[in-house]
Amino acid sequence: MRIRSAAFITALNNELADRKRRISKLKKEREAEIYGKFPRIRELDESIRSIAFDMGKKAIESEDPSGIRALAESVIAEKKLVRDCLLREAGYTADYLDPQYFCEDCHDTGRIGAELCHCVVQLAVNTAFNDSGINASQNFSNFDLDLQKNKNSRKAMQLIYDYALRYANSFPNNERHDIVFFGPTGVGKTYLLNCIGGRVLSRGYSVLKINAHRLIQLTLDNLRTSPEERPDFIMPDLLIIDDLGTEPMIPNITVETLLSILSERQDLGKSTLFATNLEVLPDANGTETIQSTYGERFASRLMAPKNVFLRAVRTDNLRLCEE
Repeated sequence: MRIRSAAFITALNNELADRKRRISKLKKEREAEIYGKFPRIRELDESIRSIAFDMGKKAIESEDPSGIRALAESVIAEKKLVRDCLLREAGYTADYLDPQYFCEDCHDTGRIGAELCHCVVQLAVNTAFNDSGINASQNFSNFDLDLQKNKNSRKAMQLIYDYALRYANSFPNNERHDIVFFGPTGVGKTYLLNCIGGRVLSRGYSVLKINAHRLIQLTLDNLRTSPEERPDFIMPDLLIIDDLGTEPMIPNITVETLLSILSERQDLGKSTLFATNLEVLPDANGTETIQSTYGERFASRLMAPKNVFLRAVRTDNLRLCEE
């Protein structure tokens, strides 16, 4: 994946440089603490560094560099084992003096092999959209089923909660990648989206949660200023579109934009979550449905049983419960 954005490149360079400074500062502080208390550990580390330096010189000059490396690495491993034991005996973790990386997956290089690391992709998302859009206070730990005063509502919400938790913990290896929570206002659809998004984000995947109205507004702004490009809603591992149905219905833009995003993400096997007050099936009162609002092409993508988990949320109005 290549991300072409001057703002992102600047943000990435600043972030990686800042990580390097923080790692170096913390390492020096910890070394000063440990070396002052335990001279033997300092001696071991100095010996390890000296062996590593000498190995490099001798490997260049030797006709058997692999043998030199193997011997040096064996000696270094033995000394590290002794050092780690001394640290644990003193009440520290064995890796206390190791670099404390912000991202253990890429060791703050920004790449895993030839691919951009998930931490860099999330930085790109945050640069393009200011932040992930996730409300961190709305999470599975804070989810209060007791707000559902009605026994049937509490039972129904428990089932929805259990599915949402399984989905977030299994991401991205879910049988159905997409979810649509639909139902009236105030029943907790947005809260559920934040719970899933926050958990997925904490597991190291990139996440963007955006209101449908803002999504269309960003698209319009982009068309006015940079019509050759569009906001990259395909990049995040998980895209969450909240309040579907509140966005302005602009001919040749709204439906086409939403359809393009959903189609491309589904074709790439990427997950998209939605929350909407629109109904799935028509009723006798003529209530607006997803199909009547967006047409059959979008509805067929959004409600495909093979790809999408459709779940009605018709529990107690949580906003009224909190008042």
